[in-house]
Amino acid sequence: MLEKFKQDFSDQFLFFNVDSGSNVGFGCGHNSNLLRAESEFFLVTNVDLEFELNSLTVLVRSAESDDSRVAAWECRQKPYEHPKHYDPVTGETLWCSSACVLFRTSAIRKLGGYESRIFMYGEDVELSYRLRAHGFLLRYVPKSVVWHYSYDEAGQVKPLQFLGSTTANVLLRCRYGKWHEVFVGFGLYLGLFLAPPQFSGQRYQLFLGLFKILRLAPYFLATRHRSDAKFPFRFWDYEMIREGAFYKYQDPENGKFPLVSIIVRTMPGRSGKLREALKSIAAQTYECIELVVVEDGGNSAQTTIEDYQKNGFFKKTTYLPQKKVGRCVAGNLALAAATGDLVCFLDDDDLFYSDHIEVLVAEWMKNPELGAVYGLAFQVKTEISSHEPWVYRDLEHSVIYRQSFSRVLIWHHNYLPIQTVLFRRDLYVKYGGFDEELDNLEDWNLWVRYSLHHDFLMIPKVTSLYRVPSVSTQAFERQKVLDDYYAKAQEKHSRLRVQVSPADVLKMTEELSRELYVAVVPAHPLRNLVLRVPGLRRLYHPLRRAYHLFRKVRNRPRS
Repeated sequence: MLEKFKQDFSDQFLFFNVDSGSNVGFGCGHNSNLLRAESEFFLVTNVDLEFELNSLTVLVRSAESDDSRVAAWECRQKPYEHPKHYDPVTGETLWCSSACVLFRTSAIRKLGGYESRIFMYGEDVELSYRLRAHGFLLRYVPKSVVWHYSYDEAGQVKPLQFLGSTTANVLLRCRYGKWHEVFVGFGLYLGLFLAPPQFSGQRYQLFLGLFKILRLAPYFLATRHRSDAKFPFRFWDYEMIREGAFYKYQDPENGKFPLVSIIVRTMPGRSGKLREALKSIAAQTYECIELVVVEDGGNSAQTTIEDYQKNGFFKKTTYLPQKKVGRCVAGNLALAAATGDLVCFLDDDDLFYSDHIEVLVAEWMKNPELGAVYGLAFQVKTEISSHEPWVYRDLEHSVIYRQSFSRVLIWHHNYLPIQTVLFRRDLYVKYGGFDEELDNLEDWNLWVRYSLHHDFLMIPKVTSLYRVPSVSTQAFERQKVLDDYYAKAQEKHSRLRVQVSPADVLKMTEELSRELYVAVVPAHPLRNLVLRVPGLRRLYHPLRRAYHLFRKVRNRPRS
């Protein structure tokens, strides 16, 4: 087949070569091609993918314009994007999937290419780690898209991938992990023998994999790398994972893309934060965007906004410098200026992942009657060294809110970080904007009022992040302010009126009881027993969270 392809299409390439022989594995196969490479860049791809129009052009241009320290540029995969974390501002990532990645030829040739002892799965992580250990950077390029048909269905467990990735994980721990991570790796692998099999013959294949690990571990231990690079092993993952591994991307059937207005509120003295927020918007894979920036108390952002206007990053750009008017008034001025069909807020200290708008718009288009859609978000504990210039360090990412839409619960407490929500602009036209008597929790009041009339929908995928202080005293002061405004917001909500049937009242009562008072409606005899014993009751919620985390980890796709 390849010879026939060469015969038909060789005139379209500067050089065309076909190697045949025994199966030496993914990495070794590409190493043989690397020996012949004469160009500045070296593309590695799988055979089961298709390139979107101009995806290679975007990828190569990114590489040509990038820092010489960057050694790899990874394409985004559809319909299932790899869920690993990347920096929403810089695109830096800890490892690149070799399903489709462009390498700087000199970099990987200097390091000898892929590790030949890893046959398949994990060899891309090992090469990524080795590049980083030698001072190179890796980049994720979400606007370069390939369709990779690697799964027949969401949550599919592929035996070869399962076995190859778990074996590679232990070996990579031997080379790059701390000593306790090495022992944890062996423990995790042995624990698989105790877990229920996910496919026929799993335990037998695990035995074979164990012999391979024991045979190769001495070599990987003897070649341990010492560097300043961090290699964060997280169970079977090689990086922090964004929930939503099997969210399936689909292009709109009618090919129409509504205009989305993204409103950014900022203030003087926050230029560094603003630039990062705008970079995360400019990196969006959804292109039909209107940017509205309102600056409360000055015009220091004018030059920055003009640069975006001149370079044509967005369909429309509006800048609203104001005298000091407060968060709510500034937000309302921006809402009045917005012209999009849909609206989303991004305060200047929050960030979007590149697929944020694309994901939310796609889901809303399936059901335009929805008032709003929202995704999950990382809460990031941030250690701030300086506000201007903006110098900080992210310490911890966690998903705090993963609540499916509940009208009664949103009335009780706010589980919707402001940047997670995409809503119809006509809700603002009908029901107004922020309550200007609230300086905090104004977004909660907005969601409560809108939810009186329309349903919201949660998308179980992490698409954004927001920052909170890492210093305990600052976190305490922040929470104290929010607690003070909670009573004010609740008083505002008490004035609202909604028509519900008696059946709706009963349903809401039961829903509120299940969520807030779990002992009232026990779902299982064991759970009931745990909740009745004082010592065990304290452990219930941590154990439940650990159980759900275990299920998510177990069902994630592995490299």
